[in-house]
Amino acid sequence: MASISSHLDGPFQTSSAIPSIVQSAPGNTTPPSSQSTSNNSTDTDETPNRSKLSRPQFTSRKSSGTNIIPREAPTEAPPQQFPPDDARAMSPRRSCEETDKLLVSARLSIERRAQDMQSGLEAIADQIETVSKNCESLDRQNQALQDAIGDMTRSLSRESLTSKKK
Repeated sequence: MASISSHLDGPFQTSSAIPSIVQSAPGNTTPPSSQSTSNNSTDTDETPNRSKLSRPQFTSRKSSGTNIIPREAPTEAPPQQFPPDDARAMSPRRSCEETDKLLVSARLSIERRAQDMQSGLEAIADQIETVSKNCESLDRQNQALQDAIGDMTRSLSRESLTSKKK
């Protein structure tokens, strides 16, 4: 209860457990601990001790010029010539015709690859059918062999039983 009452005494009173953060001005020579204890003083007492912080002045700027383009100005920039070691000269912009040719060639190569893959898939499907047919025929042959072996063992067991009875 004592800690609650110390917080409820007033908005300007501070507890010793809660430190006060006071930013000292460059001309202020009083230590922060004495500033935190003088919270009961008025704002007019602190005003002379603090100097108003100001932003540093900007250096002079060059004019960026006007952004207004006259109507008679050309709409496209003239083509520029760059030195051969410049990256812009190494990779020039392509025209619409060049991009269309590249698009058509890329589309054709993709279609060829798709057809090759489809034919490969058809070949794999044919192999699967062949293997499954072979597997079915081998299963039938295996069943026939098992039936034949079962018949032989039954007949041998009957013969051995009849020979023991005699």
